[in-house]
Amino acid sequence: MMKSMHQLRRSADAQRGQVLVWFLAFSVVLALVFAGVYSVGQATSEKQKVVNAADAAAYSGALTQARALNIAAYTNRAVIANEVLIAQAVSLDSWTHYFERATRSYEQEFKALSAIPYVGVVFRALSVIMQAMNKLAQVQEKALDVAVPGLIYAWEGLYAGWYTGVVSPAFAAPVMASASNSAAKTVLAQSVATQDGRSDAAPHMINVAPLWARNEMAWQGFTKLYRKNGSGAGNSGDGRKIAAEMILESRDRFSKERPGSDVAILDSFFGNSSMCIPFTLKVGSEKKGDTRLVNYDRWEAQDTVELKVKMGPTFCSWGKGVVAVPQGWGRAVANQTQTRGTRQSGKAAALAYQDTHQMAGYSGIKSIWDVDRDASGRPRNEELTYAVAVAKGGEGRAGEIRDSHALGFMDREMTGPLGSPDLKPGYENDQIAAIAEARIFFERPVRNSLDITAASLFRADGNKEYASLYNPYWQVRLSSPTATTKALVYSTTGINPALVVFSQ
Repeated sequence: MMKSMHQLRRSADAQRGQVLVWFLAFSVVLALVFAGVYSVGQATSEKQKVVNAADAAAYSGALTQARALNIAAYTNRAVIANEVLIAQAVSLDSWTHYFERATRSYEQEFKALSAIPYVGVVFRALSVIMQAMNKLAQVQEKALDVAVPGLIYAWEGLYAGWYTGVVSPAFAAPVMASASNSAAKTVLAQSVATQDGRSDAAPHMINVAPLWARNEMAWQGFTKLYRKNGSGAGNSGDGRKIAAEMILESRDRFSKERPGSDVAILDSFFGNSSMCIPFTLKVGSEKKGDTRLVNYDRWEAQDTVELKVKMGPTFCSWGKGVVAVPQGWGRAVANQTQTRGTRQSGKAAALAYQDTHQMAGYSGIKSIWDVDRDASGRPRNEELTYAVAVAKGGEGRAGEIRDSHALGFMDREMTGPLGSPDLKPGYENDQIAAIAEARIFFERPVRNSLDITAASLFRADGNKEYASLYNPYWQVRLSSPTATTKALVYSTTGINPALVVFSQ
């Protein structure tokens, strides 16, 4: 019995250490499996980083374009407002000249009538009132004679400096794609993971030149400069038609027409009122005043008032035999050169034409950028897209993808019946790539019961508002890359878009 136990102990001692041999052999397999799992995990993580970076870059590039469109919209609204201001200033200049002339005429007439017994005191009081108003009109007249031409030159310089010097190059010259790419690159440079003071490599843009050209062509085809003697929307041969219509509709009542005064006693002298004694006499005043835009290049404002008298048989209608005596007249014209513009009919109109206040330096309705429109005036497209291609790795960028191959412990080529542990991931072109695209579109907030924050932005009529560069409602959303964009990337880089994942 003792011998058997001793023999068994010796047999166990002889087998000690065999598990270690098996463990060492199996640890190689475990290391390879661990390296493979690590490599797959790192590849998946890096792919998601590239996709996220591509989305952020596309969104940022598109946001640059949307902001440019919104800035242009604000600028166009400022252009419209300043053009309306010029029309108002010219109207006020014309009216002031007319009012100064009319109060002077009435002052002289009432002063002469003040010699009439009994009623002379009334005319004397009216003469004093007209004299006081005339002095105020003279002060305003002198101020406007300096202020209005100065306003015109200031506006012309502002438009030339900002719109022609800053806005137009951003739309006309091929700079918008570069600005968008710059924003996208800035975002990519910041798309890094940092831990314990160490950062991985930032993704980079690929296929830059073809996509730059693609983005710039989309931008150039989306917008258009509507200018003088250029093709316009609708049936207009002048591209300024839409801007001119908006300016004319944006004017207040004073700069459209000035028929008279809302004060009854003043309307008797500066408006359209009359007094009639049937079959004997009819006396009244006739006020005319309006501001016209001629050929989109000239503002003409004219104001006149005439004293009309008809004596003899009358049924309180003017008809024939009316004697019209001009009491006040004024006219102001703003255009490129000092011209009087178009003469209107009538005695007072003839006097106003002779005394036209001519203001040079006004170049007419300004050229304005807007979305490209069809013959009906509607936009041909209401959105455009911006696309980028992003990658990690590639030629000259070894080690950017932190997998087991980059660490070097699986890059061991061997020959033999057992095969090789060299498990290269085999990325296409040795890089992980992603394509991202974002759309820039126009959408005004629509009234609904869920959104109460944008109440001031809703249209009162609730109708759809078409895209334009007159309202700043340009937004950005990510979208799936189009087949055209994928084909462009594939044809110029050899990257198969079907293998590139886009996460919307």
